Amino acid sequence: MKYQDFGLKKMNDGFIFISGTPGTGKSTLAKLLSEELNCNYIEVSDFAIKKKLVIPDETGRDTYVIKEDELKEEILKEKGEGLTILVTHYPDVFLDDDRFYLNTLFLILLRTNPKSLMDRLKKKGWDEKKVNENVLAEAFNTIAEDIYDYKDMVIEIDTSNENQNNLLDIVFNKIYTLDFGIRINWLLNETLVNFISSLVDSLNFNNNGISD
Repeated sequence: MKYQDFGLKKMNDGFIFISGTPGTGKSTLAKLLSEELNCNYIEVSDFAIKKKLVIPDETGRDTYVIKEDELKEEILKEKGEGLTILVTHYPDVFLDDDRFYLNTLFLILLRTNPKSLMDRLKKKGWDEKKVNENVLAEAFNTIAEDIYDYKDMVIEIDTSNENQNNLLDIVFNKIYTLDFGIRINWLLNETLVNFISSLVDSLNFNNNGISD
């Protein structure tokens, strides 16, 4: 057991959150961590859809809006006894609720260099606009900003060049060394300035309905 290798006690109850922009590796880590800790994990968006706790986005975009209060109640019912991992790109919705916050062990925030993330999302077959929107969300540190008030419980991991087999070692090493906090800011990376600017221009171009 890796957690024992790092001298850590078994985690028996509460919540662990895994968050990050789509494509950063949330589902992969959730599977590895749930097997290691012998606990369940819930893909929150999938759970919300299954429970019919979503409504169409009124903007007409190909997405949906979560019924937040109902979703939280259903997850608390689903959890039962023991440790549960919640996989979500909107963890602040839960952490703003003391029923979750006071029972959260830590939150793992996965980050990926926007250029690398673009390659991953394109391989998923996503359309260009959806890819660009998610890459920009990562570039602008959207989730990190949303949960910054909870930074003292955040384990931040850059998965840009990381082998998935190393993720558990990184997680438990950070817990063991008390390495918590949010430090990555892609907007301060000079090598990404032109890349990010071009994506913004591309989205503005498309949203204005300009075509050749």
